[in-house]
Amino acid sequence: MRTILLISCLFYLQVSAQSEKTISASEIKEVKIYQVGAQVSRHLKTSIEAGITELKLDGLSANIDKNSISVSGNGDVIILSVVHEMNYLNNVKKTTEQRKLEDSLETLQYSLEKISNTEATYKEEQELLRLNKSTGGANVGVSMENLQKVAEFFRNRMNDIYSKLSDIHREQKKINEKITLVQQQLNEINAKRNQPTSTITVALSSKINNNISLDVTYYVTGAGWSPRYDIRSKDISSPVQLAYKANVFQRTGENWDNVKLKLSTGNPSLSGSKPELYTWYLDFNYPVRYKSGMNEKEKYSVPVTMEEIQSAPSRGDNSAAQTTANYTQVNENQLSTDFDIAIPYTIPSDGKMHSVDIQSYSINATYSYFAIPKLDKDAFLVARISGWEELNLMPGQANIYFEGAYVGESTINPGTTDTLDLSLGRDKKIVITREKKKDLSSTKFIGSNIEKELNYLITVRNTKKEKINITIEDQVPVSKNNDIVVKLGEHSGGLYNEATGKITWKLDVSPASKSENQFNFSVKYPKDKVVSGL
Repeated sequence: MRTILLISCLFYLQVSAQSEKTISASEIKEVKIYQVGAQVSRHLKTSIEAGITELKLDGLSANIDKNSISVSGNGDVIILSVVHEMNYLNNVKKTTEQRKLEDSLETLQYSLEKISNTEATYKEEQELLRLNKSTGGANVGVSMENLQKVAEFFRNRMNDIYSKLSDIHREQKKINEKITLVQQQLNEINAKRNQPTSTITVALSSKINNNISLDVTYYVTGAGWSPRYDIRSKDISSPVQLAYKANVFQRTGENWDNVKLKLSTGNPSLSGSKPELYTWYLDFNYPVRYKSGMNEKEKYSVPVTMEEIQSAPSRGDNSAAQTTANYTQVNENQLSTDFDIAIPYTIPSDGKMHSVDIQSYSINATYSYFAIPKLDKDAFLVARISGWEELNLMPGQANIYFEGAYVGESTINPGTTDTLDLSLGRDKKIVITREKKKDLSSTKFIGSNIEKELNYLITVRNTKKEKINITIEDQVPVSKNNDIVVKLGEHSGGLYNEATGKITWKLDVSPASKSENQFNFSVKYPKDKVVSGL
């Protein structure tokens, strides 16, 4: 009996020493945003009593990966366990915006009610005047003077009532439009608010009443960022100004208000690990021989090789079946680049793109023009940058501004070369023409062959105030048949690549001057054949 009493007392003391404390708002200290997903770091300070305490962090994102949750802290406590669970029955505290909208809705509805009461009063007065139009009895006449006074009063009062009712209807329409807008906004907020949330419960043990601080981190989906660039150049003698930005979005269900952001080029959702190369075995496939009396299940079993049969160890009837865990690989994580953003940002959970500045660079560049007049008559300005590897750039879209004007969009695609070429768009002040010289082009019949000679003139006119250097590319065809003979003639000193057929001219063109470059080639082939692509 004493033993039972002692156990009961111990159980009572243990239960009485446990307590539960719900924390609805912990501070988001930092968010590390990956290209896909984000790691949220929260910080909280609280007091706990001696014994075992369960701290519940409510109202968290429903997108939390429970395997990513990490809890650490300061104080004379022991962290016993960490549990994550979903909460589909929300009792989330109303936000300031929501309370303001509800107050506005209540005020508008009250105003609408008041003006509707005024409308009803005027309508009752209108009905009263209609019912009392008679000014005398059945056998009593009315003097002309009295009749005129009654008619004037009736007319003036009815006009006044109709005017008041028109004003009321206009005011009712305005109020109803405002109510609709406020209600729509409130419905949108309530729809987000009614989304499921999650709770992290941390069990702590302390020998004394204690003040503690905890850091809780977890990974959430529904967030990410992509690079975006602004490239500005004043002129071809000035450095390139490159603004490195990030388009950040999140729809995790919890707003990030005035938090420190860190952008990472990593992507935890991808397999960030190295592969393992296993031995590649070859063997013969042996035909399956069926024995008489085999059932259908045995007949359609998967055949195995003789090597597998001979090398397979005896496992016995009671051995455990193998699973894919027997072939699982253990891999190493890859590295990434992180950008610490010094200025706190607010990123609401609205799924919209929010621009975050990362870095700005002033980069020395070598400018040159590039054109392929066979495909496009415009000259494209290219800024060539060396040492771009130190900038940690990623592939992304870029807005191009040149000489103070928006040029258009381009793409930054860092590769493995030592230089990075940034296309700054078209320059209309360089006029390029490509003309086929008909008087120098001809078709001749030589025995059983046809020989066609084509002649082109490329003219580059510089209308700018400074000298330009420009690269021009054109081409002659490349034969894939011995019966088709291509010969390049005059090509104004251009560099010819016989394998590709490309001709490249690197030109310096002075202001208000032009450069003419002529090239011709001939194609000879049997006259009973048709050459495609000529």
